Amino acid sequence: MKLLIYRLLTFLAKPLVRPILWLRRRRGLETKDPARISERLGAASMKRPKGKIFWFNAASVGESNSIIPVIDRILELYPEVSVLVTTTTLTAAGNMEKKLQGKRAFHQFLPVDRRAYVDRFFDYWRPSIGFFVDSDFWPNLILSAQAHDVPLVLLNGRVSDKSFRRWERHLDMSRRLMSGFIYGFGKSEEDRGKLEKMGIGVTVCVGNLKYGVPPLQADKGELDKLEKSIGARHAWIASSTHEGEEELVLDANAFVRKILPDTLLIIAPRHPARGAEIRVLAESRGLRAAVRSEGDKIAKDTDVYIANTMGELGLFYGALDVAFVGGSLLEHLAGHNPMEPAMLHGAVISGKNVSSFLETYDILGREGAVIMVDDAIGLGERVAGLLQNDELRREYMDKALAVARREADVLARTMDKLQPILESLIQN
Repeated sequence: MKLLIYRLLTFLAKPLVRPILWLRRRRGLETKDPARISERLGAASMKRPKGKIFWFNAASVGESNSIIPVIDRILELYPEVSVLVTTTTLTAAGNMEKKLQGKRAFHQFLPVDRRAYVDRFFDYWRPSIGFFVDSDFWPNLILSAQAHDVPLVLLNGRVSDKSFRRWERHLDMSRRLMSGFIYGFGKSEEDRGKLEKMGIGVTVCVGNLKYGVPPLQADKGELDKLEKSIGARHAWIASSTHEGEEELVLDANAFVRKILPDTLLIIAPRHPARGAEIRVLAESRGLRAAVRSEGDKIAKDTDVYIANTMGELGLFYGALDVAFVGGSLLEHLAGHNPMEPAMLHGAVISGKNVSSFLETYDILGREGAVIMVDDAIGLGERVAGLLQNDELRREYMDKALAVARREADVLARTMDKLQPILESLIQN
């Protein structure tokens, strides 16, 4: 009954879809390309390649990055297969188009979850299998996949305690939807158990795919230039910061600069479009700020450098020894991936609001490979301590790298489970 109500409501919502998409375009949340906005209505903007298509759906940047190694391995094993990746966010779309370039893989925006749109999507693309990533469960999309005989696999499945309690109250609906998944890979053993209770028949835990992603890349020439521009100054990065968090980071940096006046702070906001806003915030404190997307360079008198370009986080993690991973100092946030700086031999600091990456932080924490702080004062104290003490900084850097390398073989474990499924699809 609940699914029928959902389908009825989404059916009746048709007059609202285009106005909502238009408003989102005005706010920069949807593509402004008319040919591509049609993808949100289930209409393809490119010709379907011949042969079998394996489809991956990943909501945002983190999820889409985690599947790149899986996609690369599939394309290597099965030269007759093409890969379609769908995402919902603009940032993820730009990231995927860059990562998939030159491969037998391409990107489309995920249709709005309305039956007519998702049916149009499946009628056109006819994927042989669908891979969902994390917890992006769209009822009409899943039901349409079942109706079109598309088997589904959940990769890196994650179910928060809050979401699980909601699913438990509607187990009939949960089991109806989850019966469309032939396999569920839980991110952790706890997630695997939740997925089993929700109705996925075969579940397994092989680890977190985000650990299997290769280290973030950096252009060697750009890395050399960045290191030269920083020179002998003390420097640290606050990455993936959110609105309201940069103020705390600047407070922390003020503490650091009382001890180490030459310190350079690099802020890499989660949403690059906020670069100008963060510049104003820094300059209101009397700091000299530079914005990378505007072509600014790091000068000797630059206090804050705002690294608000796409795909360059590896450049800054590679150049700096100390990284605060944002999205973690405010209660309504849930953290970001600490393995990214760890893989590039960085000492990792984070706030304690990391519900989206609890398992990751637990792994690092058990090895003493991460520093957790409560507030701006704690952040400033720990950053200053690491920048001042070479031996202590090196200890945290080495521990983080060791943990990251140990966890990185998750890709092999995932492919061991997937290959029998894929082989049967190829043969049919």
